[in-house]
Amino acid sequence: MSGGDFRRQQPQVRIKAVSRTLWSGRPWVLPAVLSKSITVIAVTVLTFWLEFLFGVTYFSAPIMPIIAWTALALFTAWIASTVRPLLLRASHSYILKEDGLEVRVGIVTSKSFVISPAGFSDLEVVRSLSARIVNSGDIVIHTQGDSDIRMERVRSPLKVAAQIREVMARPFARTGKSEPVSEQVGYPAEAFRK
Repeated sequence: MSGGDFRRQQPQVRIKAVSRTLWSGRPWVLPAVLSKSITVIAVTVLTFWLEFLFGVTYFSAPIMPIIAWTALALFTAWIASTVRPLLLRASHSYILKEDGLEVRVGIVTSKSFVISPAGFSDLEVVRSLSARIVNSGDIVIHTQGDSDIRMERVRSPLKVAAQIREVMARPFARTGKSEPVSEQVGYPAEAFRK
């Protein structure tokens, strides 16, 4: 026997290709934030005009004049009205890959939902009149498990829905002998044996 026969055979490592990202997005909140900001600015101008008209602008109220209280109240209203859309954008992420859709939700603690073509049932696009004007809407995905996953305020929802349908409609089938789960994710089965 030659010295080469005693060498240990190295296991062959197959690495599964990472699926390509076809689309990714976050809730499109710019129209909501702009409309709320414009509304608060209009109310501010009207309120200040009325205060000047009736001569109560510099009327002394506790701690500061009325105009300062008005400005503080309207600024607080603006912050309160824009916080929800901004938190929605920060906490939601949508990623469409060749092998499914991933929906990530959360800021401090996060949850991730992955919908594969096998679990997909149907989807619908929900658009209000104002959403149609700014070309946004919600996409509701129905799964085989009778649960709904809502993608909120998606920009160009009809285009994104068509992409999701295209990915989810692809047939998938395994050919050949089935591999252990460890090899499906890129690790040789020998690596787990001791």
